[in-house]
Amino acid sequence: MDEPKVNTPRRGLAALLISSLFGARATAQPAPAPAPGTRPARIGIVLLHGIGATGSSMEPLAARWRQAGWTVSTPDLPYGGPAAFSRDVAAAEATVQAELDKLRRGGAERLVLAGFSIGGFFAAHMAGRTPVDALVSIAPNGGSDMKKLDDQVARARELVAQGRGQERTMLYDAAVVGSERYELPNATPAAYVSWYDPAGVMNWRAVWQRLRPGTPVFLVVPTKDLANLRKVKRELWEGLPPHPANRLYEPRSDHLGASLASADEAAAWLRETVESRG
Repeated sequence: MDEPKVNTPRRGLAALLISSLFGARATAQPAPAPAPGTRPARIGIVLLHGIGATGSSMEPLAARWRQAGWTVSTPDLPYGGPAAFSRDVAAAEATVQAELDKLRRGGAERLVLAGFSIGGFFAAHMAGRTPVDALVSIAPNGGSDMKKLDDQVARARELVAQGRGQERTMLYDAAVVGSERYELPNATPAAYVSWYDPAGVMNWRAVWQRLRPGTPVFLVVPTKDLANLRKVKRELWEGLPPHPANRLYEPRSDHLGASLASADEAAAWLRETVESRG
């Protein structure tokens, strides 16, 4: 079976595993045991779903990580579900911050932001706003500058200027590769602009540049992912704030299979980088 690519130029660690597509359990080397007299840190993870989905779509991955004894939250974000893009970026920020606060109150000693696809970008966006102990960004995609939606953004802005920014309006999302478009029947123009403005907070380069120095990042870019993500893989990887624990992992998976294909390697990295850290 083909081995996934693991890039660890800043660490020199050996590759840990063999992953199989769509989440067959990988065989990973155990992380180092905590030093004598210490115990693993209590980890809380906020795990963010992809576009059009809901938090329940991340439950298979969450279940795998809960087996490690970690608390994993999978909130619903405003870019998914039947009311997708009816609430703005600020509403999503508040949702994620509330989940982090809840985990901390529940006893989590170290906090991790993780996400898949647009959730991978939004997790990075939040990691630039609030201190966390690690970021797991799985096949991050869907940044506002990655889609051809100039006409829709212009229409939404016009409606906002007319005082209709909170009205439910048929607007469209677009595929990041190809010309397909998808209806957003419950979008509101103001929320749409907040998510899709190419110069806004979800511009992927801007998100990456705002990452907080000192935050270790586990970046997943599958070998069979969408062409637009593969194209910017090097820029994403090299654009991370320097950290000796940063890891680029390339499972032999497509976009949709990326979460489970990287589940065990990400868990091993979290045990070593976050749970066992002194």
